Amino acid sequence: MMYYARVEAVTLPALSCVALCGGTHGNELSGIYLVQETLKNKRKGEAMEAVTVVTVISNPRAVQQRVRYTETDLNRCFTYAMLSAPVSERTPYEIIRSQELNSLLGPKGSGQAVDLICDLHNTTANMGLCLITYADSDWICLHICKHLQARTNDPYTAQR
Repeated sequence: MMYYARVEAVTLPALSCVALCGGTHGNELSGIYLVQETLKNKRKGEAMEAVTVVTVISNPRAVQQRVRYTETDLNRCFTYAMLSAPVSERTPYEIIRSQELNSLLGPKGSGQAVDLICDLHNTTANMGLCLITYADSDWICLHICKHLQARTNDPYTAQR
């Protein structure tokens, strides 16, 4: 005798706001270019998103100087301790900037935070398409990965 599990339809919550961030590292130009092009298309009225897309140059000082960061790596500044640290004249620029970004896109972990942050990076390493997600059980990230994997020309990801 065979038994079949009953499959129920699942309704996933819709995204309402996505942040597209480039320039976390000022010398990684792909994300900066994509953010700038997205802004141009918005100004021309070409962008018709089903969700609100917030575009951000994450580290404008490093972008202007074309360096990875000016005082400390911005990616390391999003801990709860750094996001709530008092600011003084000696506080590194990237810590101040992380607090500004947290106010703009968050606060981190709150109901007011954007639904998804796409922080765009690039590298000179020959590694093909690389997606780093916050959690391997996040349905949004899993769907994005599957979508990109199906459309890539990278032979490594195409065969997985």
